[in-house]
This record gives sequence, C-alpha cells and structure tokens, in this order.
Amino acid sequence: MKSTCKNCGHHYEGNFCNSCGQTSNTKDINFGSILQEIQHGILQIDKGILFTTKELLTRPGHTIREYLYGKRVKHFKPFAYILVLSTIYVLVTKFSHKTTFLEEIFRGMTDGMTDGENDKSKENLDFFVSLLQWMKNNYAYTTLLTIPIISLASYWSFYKAKYNYFQHLILNAYVAGQRTAVYLMLLPIVYFISDQKVDDMIDHFKIVIGILLTFWSYYQFFDKTKPISKILLTVLTYVLMAIIFFVLLATIVAVSEAQN
Repeated sequence: MKSTCKNCGHHYEGNFCNSCGQTSNTKDINFGSILQEIQHGILQIDKGILFTTKELLTRPGHTIREYLYGKRVKHFKPFAYILVLSTIYVLVTKFSHKTTFLEEIFRGMTDGMTDGENDKSKENLDFFVSLLQWMKNNYAYTTLLTIPIISLASYWSFYKAKYNYFQHLILNAYVAGQRTAVYLMLLPIVYFISDQKVDDMIDHFKIVIGILLTFWSYYQFFDKTKPISKILLTVLTYVLMAIIFFVLLATIVAVSEAQN
C-alpha cells in the first residue's frame, strides 16, 4: 500500500520514505508523543555513549578502525562524544572543586614562570598566561581545538598507513573522548583526597595515563605497522604536536605584538 510522505510529499511503500527517510508512523503531537520522544532520545544517547565508552576502554584502536570502515550504527558520533564527555567532566569538577586535566597542565606550566626583565617580556608572559587561563576555563572547546593539531602530527607520523587527515581527526577525537572517560572514572577516587602532595601525584599520574592511552589506541589502530614502528611513530607524534603548538603560539604572540 502506497503512502504519501507528510514531509516531502513523495509517494512510497513501506515504513519509511525512500526520498527523505521520514517514518510513515507520524503521530499527532500530544503529551504522550512528547514523553515518548524524550524517553527515546535519552535512551539513544545513553546507549550510544555507554557502548562507545565500553568499546574505547576495552578495544580502542580496533573499534575506531571499524568505525572508519563503516561499523557506525551503535556508536556515538566522535565530536559529539568528546563534547558531551568534556562538558560533563567540567561540570563534575566544578561541583567537586577538583581541577580539570588542562588546569593541571596550566598549574604546572605557570608555577615556574617569573616576571620578565622588561615590559616586552612581561607582556608576552601575561599574554601566554591569559591564553592558558582561557584554555583551562574552556576545557571542552580547548579539547576540540587541540584535536586538529595532534591529528596533523599523527597524519605526518603515520603517513605510510594510508589514512587521510580527516580519518586521523576521527581517531584522535575518540582517543580524546576515551581519555576524558577515564578521568571521569577517576574523579570519585580523588574526590576524597585532601593531601595536596597525594593530589599532585595523582595529577601527574593522570597525565601519564593519558599518554599511555594514546599509545595503546595507536598500537591497536595501526594494525599494519610493525610494533616497534608504532611506538616510535607515536613518540614522533607527540614531538611534532609540541612543535606545531609552539609554532602556533609563537605566531599568535608575534601577531599580537605587531598589532600593538
């Protein structure tokens, strides 16, 4: 029996319009339909996030590679995934009065900073500190902004693996989400720690965990690359990422100085 799509007017058979994809079962808007839509939406988000998190915590490289090859129905979209988890992470840390991953880096980098000997060096220092301050206050956005940088570094390092730059974006988006998921899982443990030295040790431990997670994910993902090469190329990825970040930062400072 043919139906007429209420969305595009196309005539079709079956449960879905083969022109725009809308379902044939479009009910009237009422309290019941709204409640059902809310429940369906929440369940879909929960299932997608939980499944993706489970896969990233048990077989990260394999599941990311499968996603690139088309196995995507059960997965939460990579950039939506990292944005949602980062937002949750920031909210939880605000309520628990704990620092985020970027705040830990920020604290470590600024602890050793001193005022410059002249006004110019002081201005550069102030600009650098304000930039880091913005980064720590905007964890979710900063995480998204750093993904293109590490993706460029991994693309250059693993260019022989034949993955394009956009596929590296997906890889590193999921790795960033995986790292954030682990930090979220650690928050209940560190919440009750009041000793500053122990807290600092855990902060450094979390950074190490983040690096190890990247090594693990890359090791599984680049399955056609030799084992020793995977390790060396992952190290190279971090080196290139640091260089790219430094060049970008120097460029931003230079442009800022030129404008002043």
